Amino acid sequence: MADSKSYREKGNEYFKSEKFEEALSSYDQALESSTLKDFDKAVLYKNKAACYLKLEKYKEAVEDASRSLDLSPNDPKALFRRCQGYESLDQAENAYKDVVQLIKVDPQNTAAKQIYNRLNTVMQAKVKQQNSTMNKVSQMFNICFDSSERDKRLLGLNNLIVLSGEDAGANTIIKEGGLAKLKSVLLEKDLEIVQGAVRVLATLTKGSKLRSSAIITEVGLTTLLQLMSRMETAEMASSAALAVQNIITYFTGLDAHQAILKKYEDDKKKGERLMYPHLKLSEESKSFLHEVFKGLIKMLISGKVTSFARDSAMELITKNVTSRTGVDWTKPFLETEGVENLLIVAGTQKEFKTIPVNPESSMHASVALSKIYDDLINDKLREQFKEKCHEYFRELFSDGILESKIEAVAALASLLQGPYEVGGMLLGIEGVTELMLTLADSGNPQYQKVAVEAIVSSASKKDRCSRILQDAVPILKKLYKSAGDHIKVRALVGLCKLGSFMGTDASTHPMADESTQKLAKICRKFLINANKDSDLRKWATEGLAYLTLDAEIKEDLVNDVAALRSIFDLAKEADMNTTYASVTVLVNCTNSYDKQDIMPELVELAKFAKQHIPEEHEKDKPEFVSQRIHKLAKAGVVNALVALSDTDSKNSRELLSRLYVSLASEETLRGLLIQQGGIKSLLNLMNNNTDNGTIMVAHTLAKISVTSDPHFAFPGQRIYEVVRPLLSLLNVDRSGLQNFEALMALTNLSSVSESVRSRILTEKGLSLIEHYMFEEHEMLRRAATECMCNMVISDKVQELFEGENDRVKIMVLFAGDDDIPLVQAAAGALAVLSSRPSICQKIVQVSSWLDILQVHTVSELPDIQHRACHIIMNIVLAGKDLASLVAESPMLEILIAVSKQKDPRAETATNAAQSALDKLVEYGLIQANQEGKVPELFLDILRAQLRKTREEEEKRLQEEEEEEKRRKLEEIKEKQEREKRLKEIDEKIIRDKQEFSEEDGVKIRELTEEEAAVLEAGQRVNEAGQQVNEAEQVANETDERQRTQTTANSEPVVEDKTVEENDEIDKEELEKGDVWNNEAGLPD
Repeated sequence: MADSKSYREKGNEYFKSEKFEEALSSYDQALESSTLKDFDKAVLYKNKAACYLKLEKYKEAVEDASRSLDLSPNDPKALFRRCQGYESLDQAENAYKDVVQLIKVDPQNTAAKQIYNRLNTVMQAKVKQQNSTMNKVSQMFNICFDSSERDKRLLGLNNLIVLSGEDAGANTIIKEGGLAKLKSVLLEKDLEIVQGAVRVLATLTKGSKLRSSAIITEVGLTTLLQLMSRMETAEMASSAALAVQNIITYFTGLDAHQAILKKYEDDKKKGERLMYPHLKLSEESKSFLHEVFKGLIKMLISGKVTSFARDSAMELITKNVTSRTGVDWTKPFLETEGVENLLIVAGTQKEFKTIPVNPESSMHASVALSKIYDDLINDKLREQFKEKCHEYFRELFSDGILESKIEAVAALASLLQGPYEVGGMLLGIEGVTELMLTLADSGNPQYQKVAVEAIVSSASKKDRCSRILQDAVPILKKLYKSAGDHIKVRALVGLCKLGSFMGTDASTHPMADESTQKLAKICRKFLINANKDSDLRKWATEGLAYLTLDAEIKEDLVNDVAALRSIFDLAKEADMNTTYASVTVLVNCTNSYDKQDIMPELVELAKFAKQHIPEEHEKDKPEFVSQRIHKLAKAGVVNALVALSDTDSKNSRELLSRLYVSLASEETLRGLLIQQGGIKSLLNLMNNNTDNGTIMVAHTLAKISVTSDPHFAFPGQRIYEVVRPLLSLLNVDRSGLQNFEALMALTNLSSVSESVRSRILTEKGLSLIEHYMFEEHEMLRRAATECMCNMVISDKVQELFEGENDRVKIMVLFAGDDDIPLVQAAAGALAVLSSRPSICQKIVQVSSWLDILQVHTVSELPDIQHRACHIIMNIVLAGKDLASLVAESPMLEILIAVSKQKDPRAETATNAAQSALDKLVEYGLIQANQEGKVPELFLDILRAQLRKTREEEEKRLQEEEEEEKRRKLEEIKEKQEREKRLKEIDEKIIRDKQEFSEEDGVKIRELTEEEAAVLEAGQRVNEAGQQVNEAEQVANETDERQRTQTTANSEPVVEDKTVEENDEIDKEELEKGDVWNNEAGLPD
């Protein structure tokens, strides 16, 4: 009990000191006592709730206040704290109940009355809204379910969608029997009306497990899946799939798991070591997911399912199949016919009329197979996946039916676009490659189309590409010349792949001169064909995605505005592969891809080894890239990027991020990015992106923030959304440029308003900014200090500077630096901070404060002089004790001189100095007539002295630098001469060894005097080096003995003098060294 009391008292002390985390720990330790009474436990839980409120952890505050109330009902403080927690969580009804009860218990509680008045207004508004919502729902029910007019019903359903988007409206719809009414609409034949009802159901499920459960019970999962199966358009099927997806997300708690996973990833980036959070499912959820899985697997190969529904089913599988971000369906796929069913869809040909499919169906199947394979956690499961695929293809290739072989080749093409490793393995089956080439040369357009697609897909790896395409080139050329456009363009892509083997290397061309340019020209013709056939344009874009690694082709493409706009239009289509190919073309044109930096030494080594060295094309230099970027911007690339930012593909989103960085790197285009909606698009790309993509988006936002007015660039809430991406760049893993531009951007944002500064503090940005104030790089240090100069305007930041830390001292020392911009920032921060007397007290505790401020009060730069005088003025205003430090120092004469200066640029400094003098007179520390003692030219004399001192110091530093350069040049020259002489001697020795006579044997030539001298000098150096090593060994042994002796006898150890490695020391000099003559260091 005594321990519990001491822990509680310790926690109370921590709370008073605003150390809330430590207080929580103490209260938890107090609660561990087994002898605590309920009253004492209630007090501890009540105290914990107070800590959580201070930490803005309102959920935890509510939980602990509730525990306290369970032990001590109607406790006023517990009720008050739970009420505060509920109010902060936007749970007004619960907060209102608590405050009503609190007033009953403690009628005199004025704080409770204030909350009651506030919440009473909120509750009245809620009641009014509920009544209004109920009336609206009732009206919509009458229109949707009782009216016979189709247009009115559609309008009513749209209004129900809006109402169901709010909790009050959604709950009212369910409460008033809306689910049964909506279910009856699902059975109607008018699919547009049905789609409206489905969209209402999809909106009702959002954010609520309870409503999702009600829909499962009253409407039924089977009903929704059957409904999706008969949808005749992609939009209708997507609406039904969205309803199913929302139920999966919110009924199983997948949304909460994804939020936990995101927090885990953020914490992991900060270096915290945490257990991976796995999805925990209830038995009810597991049973529900099993039913969903079975239904989707059946839909894959059912002939009664529309092609659009089949695609939507595969999208649902893709979103939920993984164990990381989904519900872990990978193992069930291996345990059922799931993999085989996806392969069937991938290989199905529309012409065979087995099951309805779309041109995109094979792509959906490919993505799903790739997701499943990538999520398999060990080799055993991957081998099982491969075996399933191998068995499927073995049956199709061996059944003797030509159509089966066609479907097998088509499925293989899909695998080669998804899990390439599996597709590559299947290519090794005997006769598969030969079959592909035979079909391509068969003369049957359908067979040729399937075969050419498989050939092109199989050439995704350079080594395999060179082998397969070399065999296929004659056939591809033949198909290009004789076949129809759809086969011709596919053959063209195969030839484009062959032409892009060497990537950006300008020194090697796998095809004859100008052949690749001709291929690119043909691709551009397909892009601007009069029929606007999307299939032809898609394949032409894919061909350009390979060819645009060539700088000549990039230049030709950016000058073809019609082809560019065709690519922009094509990229907006929903096809994931088409989007990726289109964006890849743009990335290549802007050189936004990663380029490996090669060390010059490695290049020289490769030349020496006679290895091939890639060369950069002349038109890939920065000036040409900049011109291409401007041409793309003029053609409308920004609007295209904005439209593309809704893509779900992470790889495509990363490419878009790369493009944005390239555009923002051109300062003149940043305004265009803002005008055409680039900011909203960038904020969208911060989500569901790769790690690299997220960094690039943040860097783009930083670049825009540096040079743009934040009010114009980030209107409304967007200015707060930008803060977190910018802070993510303040990381040691980011480049120096990213660090610098992020700091500059934050400097700009923090000047806008107190709410922005508060957001930076809430995101824990202050410590990140402070970290860069200690960087060695002067520009990073300067940018961080400038940002801090704006941040100190915030009262919360000023309070941090008042704490027990060295923040103020750092600022004072920075104000004494030689870097003028750093001095301006530090002095500006001190000018703001010194408005608090406590900080003035900390300023004068820095030993050099007076010297630093004396220099700056006479500065020739008006802004620095103003800041320094303002700081002195605040110190004087802080109290008589601090003012006396100024009055008793040379600063008094400087202030008098500054107050008399006539320079209009320094008017603010003059006014600050005069205010300080007036206050000193008021304190009685000086007399008014003391102002006449300072000569008129006193300020000019001081400035001249400082200028002279500064010039002498600069001259001295310059001379030292020149002397250091001269010394280094002499050392290099001596080294080169020595190496040259040794090389000549080595060459002579080698030539002498080759002088051999059969009669006389080896001919021995005597060394010249010069050679002998060089060799003798080398020998002396080696001997000296050996002796130095021996001396160091003896010195080390001596030091060890001395340390041992010191430990035992507490005697000081004599420090040995070290010998520089580069000094030439002969034996006589070494024997005179301290090691031998220092008796204290000799062994006993």
